[in-house]
Amino acid sequence: MSKKSSGGLFAAAAVAITMLSAPGAYAAESLARVVADGNPWEMYVVKRRVSNILVFKPDGGGTISDSMVSIHPTWKAVADGICIRTEPQAAEKCLMLKRTKEGIEASQGGKAVFILKR
Repeated sequence: MSKKSSGGLFAAAAVAITMLSAPGAYAAESLARVVADGNPWEMYVVKRRVSNILVFKPDGGGTISDSMVSIHPTWKAVADGICIRTEPQAAEKCLMLKRTKEGIEASQGGKAVFILKR
């Protein structure tokens, strides 16, 4: 094996080890990608006790709508969940994502903000 190919193998192994040694971060980012598959989710907003329809696309765009209004937020995956900006001038809101028996829970500061179900 040449030095060049063994160096590439070492780099690939280092990436694999990094991914395996941080399963929480990798799993959370994967969960954001699950949410952002372009298909509709029922989004139960805990504080308001209402349901909306959420669709996040893999390209970072999306729609949140009820029967009257739609907004078009942007999103990005982060190590522990997802960050959402509801409009260009709005502050970004980052939420932790986790699977629960109800669906996928998005929380902030230990409190559930919304729950996604299919």
